[in-house]
Amino acid sequence: MKKIITVITASLLVLCLTATAVLAGGYQLNLLGQRQIAMGHTGVGMPLDIATISMNPGGLAIIDHNAILLGSSATFINTHYRAQAPSSYVAKTDSPMRTPFSIYASYVTPVENLRAGIGIYTPYGNALRWEEGWKYRFLMQEISLTAIFVQPTLSYRIGDRIGIGAGFIFAYGAVNVQRDLPVDAQDGVTPMVELDGTTTAIGFNVGVHGKITDQFSFGASYRSQIDMEVSGGDADFTVPVSLSGTFPAGNRFDAALPLPAVLSFGLGFRATENLRLNADANLTFWSAYEDLSFEFEQNPETLNSVGLRNFNDRWIFRIGGEFDATERLQLRLGSYYDPSPVDEGYITPETPDVDRFGITGGFGYAFTPRTDINATILLILSSPREQTEQDAIDAGTFGTVPVGEFVTRAWIPGISISHRF
Repeated sequence: MKKIITVITASLLVLCLTATAVLAGGYQLNLLGQRQIAMGHTGVGMPLDIATISMNPGGLAIIDHNAILLGSSATFINTHYRAQAPSSYVAKTDSPMRTPFSIYASYVTPVENLRAGIGIYTPYGNALRWEEGWKYRFLMQEISLTAIFVQPTLSYRIGDRIGIGAGFIFAYGAVNVQRDLPVDAQDGVTPMVELDGTTTAIGFNVGVHGKITDQFSFGASYRSQIDMEVSGGDADFTVPVSLSGTFPAGNRFDAALPLPAVLSFGLGFRATENLRLNADANLTFWSAYEDLSFEFEQNPETLNSVGLRNFNDRWIFRIGGEFDATERLQLRLGSYYDPSPVDEGYITPETPDVDRFGITGGFGYAFTPRTDINATILLILSSPREQTEQDAIDAGTFGTVPVGEFVTRAWIPGISISHRF
């Protein structure tokens, strides 16, 4: 019995770590603006539209009209798992579609050169569900995450070539995670645990945009680290009566974790009157994830845990272009490379993180001089990534992470509509 409790406690730690890690990053898709997505999600150095509120607040000062922009994407993400040879076992996810969204509005204030705006967007969000009865269901079966940022912003133009901006971020997050427990079912009850919690936090987003020449522009932005604290989250256990003392129903937990800061740089180039090119680089400070601790209201002696994450800072490199095919039609292409911040030995079934390569495309069409739509498609590819027993032993996570190979594929269509007035 003591050994079973130890295994359950260890896998509970993995569940908690992953629930919060996904809230912090996991599939950080950066679906902040459809026009930007179609160009490899570039735009830090060239404010394409008012979605610059989230990407680079300094770019808002360059936009000389009031506007509203509404957009949404649909995420279709699939991960496949293959056990190490000689086993032929395979499993895959059966994840529901999610629809992260973005809403932006801008206003040219009566104060000369001062612009105001607000962005409501979902930089993090995921739904992951493994097939029933899969091998590591005791580590995780299903997770649902929602994260929403609300960012009021002010931006000021200095002369004709420089814009600076800053925004206050109010962040809301909600997470629900479910998994089976490795104990014998009794009285027709499948032992399982469900973690459910919400939290809020604050941060900021600042940026600068400048024109070097009429053809070249640059930008830099910094979105602060946001410390999220889950206080009084629900930890509900469905277990046989014999284990109800160890895993009491209606338990609650507290946890604290950072959403890492992101530093971005961008260059824009107007190659011709009809062709615009962008290149961006984003540094995500994933090393903020050194460790995570969890404190439970009931039975803390058994359930309280501290676990190492040891994430690494990573650069993402992006390129994209936009071509005016006609006066009303714009065509766009882009790509990016997003290396995983997770070392071998720390890969979990909730964040089976792999190096990702994104290919993007889309178009924009102006119905009127003031109203247009933008449609995008994002394809995410990855090479298979293996985690061995030795990786887990070296990391000190053996028994709490899966051993085998993961590969992830995703396609994400999106659409937005904007109106200028």
